[in-house]
Amino acid sequence: MTATAIDPLQFPLSGTRLIEASAGTGKTYTIAALYVRLILGHGRQGAELLPPDILVVTFTDAATKELRERIRARLTQAAGYFREKTVENDDFLQRLRADYAAEHWPACAYRLELAANWMDEAAVYTIHGWCNRTLQQHAFDSGSLFRQEVDSDDQELLNQVVRDYWRRFFYPLSYTACLAVYKLAGSPDQLAKILKPLLFETEALGLECPEQDIAKVFGDWENWEIQRGNLENQARTQWLNDQPTIETLLKDASEKGWLNGNQYRKASFNEKLKQMAAWAAGDQLDLDALAKFGQQKLQAGLTKAHQDKAHPFEQAAFQAIDSLVEHSAEQIDIAGLISLHAIHWIRARYDSEKQRIARMTFDDMLNRLDQALQGDNAERLATAIVKQYPMALIDEFQDTDPVQYRIFARLYPADADRDSACFMIGDPKQAIYSFRGGDIFTYLKAHQATLGRHYTLSTNYRSTEALVWAVNRVFEQADTSQAEGAFCFKHDDHDPLPFIPVNAQGRHETWVIKQQSVPALTLWQLPSETPIGMPDYRRQMADATASEIVRLLHGAGQGQTGFQSEPGGIRPLQPADIAILVRSGTEAKVMRQALAERQLRSVYLSERESIFASPEAADLLIWLKALAEPRDERKVRAALSSATIGWPYQTLRQLTLDEAAWEQQLERFIAYQQRWQQDGILPTLRQLMSDYALPARLQTAADGERRLTNLLHLAELLQQASSHLEGEQALIRHLAETIAATDQTGEESVIRLESDANLIKIVTIHKSKGLEYPLVFLPFICSFREVGGRNNRYYRYHDAEFNLSIDLTKSDEIKAISDKERLQEDLRLLYVAITRARFACWLGMAPIKIGNSKTSQLDKSAMGYLLGWRAGSDLSSCLTQLKGDCEAISISELPEASPDKYQPPQTKPALDAARVSTARIIDHWWIASYSALQTDQSATGKITDSLAEAENPREDKHGDEADPTPVLPTPVPAGIHALPRGAEPGVLVHELLEQSAQCGFNSVQSQPELGRQLIANIFKSPLWDNKRDILEQGLRQWLTLPLLEDTDLSLSGLDSSQYQAEMEFWLGAENVDVSVIDRLVCRHTFAGQARPGLLANQINGLLKGFIDLLFVHNGQYYVLDYKFNALGNDATAYNRDKLVNAMLSKRYDLQSVLYLLALHRLLKTRLGDCYDYDSHIGGSVYLFLRGVESPNAGRLVDKPPRVLIETLDALFGGDSMTGIAA
Repeated sequence: MTATAIDPLQFPLSGTRLIEASAGTGKTYTIAALYVRLILGHGRQGAELLPPDILVVTFTDAATKELRERIRARLTQAAGYFREKTVENDDFLQRLRADYAAEHWPACAYRLELAANWMDEAAVYTIHGWCNRTLQQHAFDSGSLFRQEVDSDDQELLNQVVRDYWRRFFYPLSYTACLAVYKLAGSPDQLAKILKPLLFETEALGLECPEQDIAKVFGDWENWEIQRGNLENQARTQWLNDQPTIETLLKDASEKGWLNGNQYRKASFNEKLKQMAAWAAGDQLDLDALAKFGQQKLQAGLTKAHQDKAHPFEQAAFQAIDSLVEHSAEQIDIAGLISLHAIHWIRARYDSEKQRIARMTFDDMLNRLDQALQGDNAERLATAIVKQYPMALIDEFQDTDPVQYRIFARLYPADADRDSACFMIGDPKQAIYSFRGGDIFTYLKAHQATLGRHYTLSTNYRSTEALVWAVNRVFEQADTSQAEGAFCFKHDDHDPLPFIPVNAQGRHETWVIKQQSVPALTLWQLPSETPIGMPDYRRQMADATASEIVRLLHGAGQGQTGFQSEPGGIRPLQPADIAILVRSGTEAKVMRQALAERQLRSVYLSERESIFASPEAADLLIWLKALAEPRDERKVRAALSSATIGWPYQTLRQLTLDEAAWEQQLERFIAYQQRWQQDGILPTLRQLMSDYALPARLQTAADGERRLTNLLHLAELLQQASSHLEGEQALIRHLAETIAATDQTGEESVIRLESDANLIKIVTIHKSKGLEYPLVFLPFICSFREVGGRNNRYYRYHDAEFNLSIDLTKSDEIKAISDKERLQEDLRLLYVAITRARFACWLGMAPIKIGNSKTSQLDKSAMGYLLGWRAGSDLSSCLTQLKGDCEAISISELPEASPDKYQPPQTKPALDAARVSTARIIDHWWIASYSALQTDQSATGKITDSLAEAENPREDKHGDEADPTPVLPTPVPAGIHALPRGAEPGVLVHELLEQSAQCGFNSVQSQPELGRQLIANIFKSPLWDNKRDILEQGLRQWLTLPLLEDTDLSLSGLDSSQYQAEMEFWLGAENVDVSVIDRLVCRHTFAGQARPGLLANQINGLLKGFIDLLFVHNGQYYVLDYKFNALGNDATAYNRDKLVNAMLSKRYDLQSVLYLLALHRLLKTRLGDCYDYDSHIGGSVYLFLRGVESPNAGRLVDKPPRVLIETLDALFGGDSMTGIAA
């Protein structure tokens, strides 16, 4: 029975009815029209409804939003019509209004306006959202909890249940039985991944394997495996015993031509014998290869002329091989039986666990409502739901699965005579989501159940007339020429899914090239008729497509290519008008690369990869480690050298040589850590990205927009995760674990779209459904993926009653049925793809082959099916037959691939350049340090170029212009003076002494092996290979040299309770003038000797630093600082005068005073009124470690006067007058 063309005004608003809406025929328009009638009660004897009474169900959140807004707009428009405020021509509304007397128009308008205002509460839901809402609203009748947590990603709970199963059933197994398990999965996580798609398909799987039988299953398999092993051992033994005789016999049979040459090739026969010998010695061999040397195969392989030679093959070894092969053919399907048992047990435990913790997945929403409608309260529940929703409109019904259909069939039976109604609206030709449960066979069931109540939308409003004619021609000719119809469903003259051609409304614009109209559908033919492999097909089609797009866009730039309106001019083609539809990410990658090579920007709108698999996620993990431990210099270096920040080696090398600049970077990361702790990780990462100018720098890279989007997305996800994680390390561990398990991440972690602003769109055909584009390219339309392969563990198929079944045995018969269903869906996928275009579509045609095949397998593709491709077919002839006399279809050779790059037309910027402010912006609050005061790093924000700062004081920019000391011959450095110079060795030596403090100076001194281990761990570079002995000697000297004059106190003599290493301090500063600090320090230290001045600046904020060592001796506290400066080549360069000169030239005097100021404040706070500067402060000790052999051991001790420290204390406290007076 044919379908009736629908008239939205006359369509019966009762019963269960099926509306087929082909692509572009106004499905949403029709839904909105029916909704308007339901609100008014039109055709229902005045039974008016309101938005909460009309259930509208679709499948995505975006679709619900669009439907809600479209219906609201239609209600508002209808209300205007009834108030006679709208003058536009609308046939439906005019006829609807005419059905009411004029005096009723105001009441109708009021009701329509009321409904429009009520649309926020309209019952427009996704199928999952509606099921969840229904379970909550009817909790008593459905047996559901009032409140349940909805979990979109339940992988962790599933993994837990699978691990329980693994422990319970697999741990007690013997070694032999474990081999059976490994045929299915090697770990619990792998088992979970395999079984998850089958957990809710228990009906399709058939009979269960009861729990009590699993032991018997393993027992039977063990017995079979033991017997197989015995038979294999017997066969091997027989072969080895008779090997010389066997090989002589077989070689003679081969050389004399006894054996069939096709089955036993002479060229490889000796190699096969070697493989058999290796097998007999214990190697593994494929069963088919082994069977060829059994008695049955050998005798069957004799040529007709040598059938009398069968007797020599009656060897015991050949017979033993036959026994082994026959037994192996009877192998128990252990993997399938284990799978069945595991699925049912895991499903039951999984469901009970979710009930116990009140958690639901999206699938649970459907399944629980389905179960409730079959339970004890089913009748009462169904009555309550239908009373609440007397009308139901199910959008995209072709995507319904069996559970969803069962729910609506129970609520709105097709044969029921009642006032309620259910309208199922969809297009079976667009049923393409079998991979996520959508089932064309469910649609066919509904089709059978509603015979006589089928309606169709028959006019296409999307595409041009020419394109509609072309699509009609492609599928009509297949419908008549193919025995199984256009969509491969026809059987015995009955076709449940015929192709019905549609009419065309047409468009007001025309697609023109060089100002000439062109065919709507272009079939690009690869010049060669030789079968082409899939990789070559993809590459050639991608290059040709990209080159053609360049030509089209260049023509648009010249005003010759675009969309011409009837009375107007041409709207030039833009990149955003072009969509390239693909099947997979692999095709998208090839296409994007071809576009990028021609400087065509594109965006992939179907990205499904996890953001955590991106390179930016790995970089972010490195950043977090550095932010969590900012004093770990290795981690900070790793962050700066990460691919995203991307500091080159030379910059990092220069940074390590500039102690002040490097300290500034460390301070920056310390500040990041504090912000992380105070404000969270998201603002911290945004600050880091801003400080290192990542947005501006990434935008200049080809993939910069993608990388920046990834960073921002990851930062948001980390901020969300941190809300339920404790501490920095927990977040780092979370990120590391998520990166390691990217296949288990949820929807929120799918890579986001970076931008689609005037870019060529690359979309999967599945994602493109429901969308439309001016121009569509299908360069890889001949591709396909046959059912089967190593990764296929089961086959899905449907029986004659359209019921889903799953076959775990992977039989060839079921494989053929499953592959036919794959072809059927590929045909529907092709229909979806070709109907996305408004104006024109291009298809890439070629006789493709798979693997090393000599012939084309195009017949296995949807395009090949439509062409009627057969073995030996000619592509040109097939294309000509497909085209027929349709002028809207063009056949042409594949365009020549060109390296020409796209040159976008030059356009005048809409705005003038932004004005640049020349005013100096002063940062009023900042964090300063000793090094920043010295070099004014905070003001410039740049890395200074102070190379070899510590190499030679005479070359230092703060050193004296001339040295009055006579020039003497320079001694050759020896011992500790021969160690490498520069800032980097100094950093390593500092780290050595810091770790020695952590281990205990006394322990390192008394245990030489501990010192050697520390040196080996820190000084790893080959630069130190022949200098570690010198370091060991130097370490012993540093630990034992006297720290103070007139005392034997040394580092090794300090107990751990007497010192604190790397003590951090922060000093508050209120508008402190640096020049005042400089004047005070110069006046009160080192007898006022001359020294370089500090740059003018102000400190308003904090002054911070780290003291190498703080120790106490005889009740007095000292600050100690290690210096590894090279002042000369021997001990004579380290007398007191030269140490003082180094102190002043480097302004270590300022450092000493600031450290003592911090100590002064600390003791004043801790000791209170008992504190006295003169009594409790010992002073500062500067150890110039290279001068350990000098008379003063490289030691310089100094204690500034009390007045200086107290004046500075007052100055930093905000008393600026104190500093001026001093």
